[in-house]
Amino acid sequence: MGIGSLNRPRWLVATLLLWSFLACNFSSAGTPVTLIAHESVNLDKLNTSTLRAIFSLRKRSWENQTPIKVFVLPDNHPLHKNFCKTVLKIYPYVLRDQWDRVIFSGVGTPPTTVKDIEELRRVVTSTPGAIGYAPGELSVNKQQYYAIVPTGLQP
Repeated sequence: MGIGSLNRPRWLVATLLLWSFLACNFSSAGTPVTLIAHESVNLDKLNTSTLRAIFSLRKRSWENQTPIKVFVLPDNHPLHKNFCKTVLKIYPYVLRDQWDRVIFSGVGTPPTTVKDIEELRRVVTSTPGAIGYAPGELSVNKQQYYAIVPTGLQP
């Protein structure tokens, strides 16, 4: 038994760990994100800067004066990271810093964080003025909520 045979299991384990790490980190990188909102919300005229204002808690009500209720996934969720980078065009930690600034200054309340995509979909469809996001492959029931694919948004 040579030295090479002792290192082979370690090398195999290290390689498997690296591949699983890469698979987890990039699994939703290409997943399209769909913006979802309660049926009472009109999303026709949203652009990237308006979405940034909504999700950074600077815009607090819709045009009809209905309060905006923001629902998000946890900061470390791959879909949340993808949403921040592809739709809002900011890093998730920047969005978190903006939330903390608004919360600690006493000007606003934090967005509601839900545990998974199904819960996010359920609370958005049942809360007037709600907005959130979901995977692009999610089947959209137009009677429950309105959905757009943000790739067509204007900068």
